[in-house]
Amino acid sequence: MISAPKGVLRLAALRLLSESSLSGTGLAQQIERVSSGDWRPGPGSIYLVLGELRKKGLITEMPKRGGNLRRYVISGKGKDELARLSADANRSVGRQLKLLAVYSALSGREDLGRKLVAVAEEIRT
Repeated sequence: MISAPKGVLRLAALRLLSESSLSGTGLAQQIERVSSGDWRPGPGSIYLVLGELRKKGLITEMPKRGGNLRRYVISGKGKDELARLSADANRSVGRQLKLLAVYSALSGREDLGRKLVAVAEEIRT
């Protein structure tokens, strides 16, 4: 089981809501699916992020089709924010991979360190 900073949940919500409309429960299920069950954000985190994204105009609530289920979809402004967050995430992943490469080399796994550097360089291009 992993935990992730709030910014990662924001990125995940925007990415998944750009693919289809989802309820809060559906969003949590999709995050669990794409992380192979390693990340299961709780309902409090999910609904807090959905509320923030909605307030900022990054997602919109779809009209209800009977029942009380609220479904959300990304807005045009949300797509712009998704592009910005994705670029930031790529830079962050590259930095983290380089740090892991150093850590791997220091632990005697220079071969793994070289592979991580290669992946980090691939992300930059």
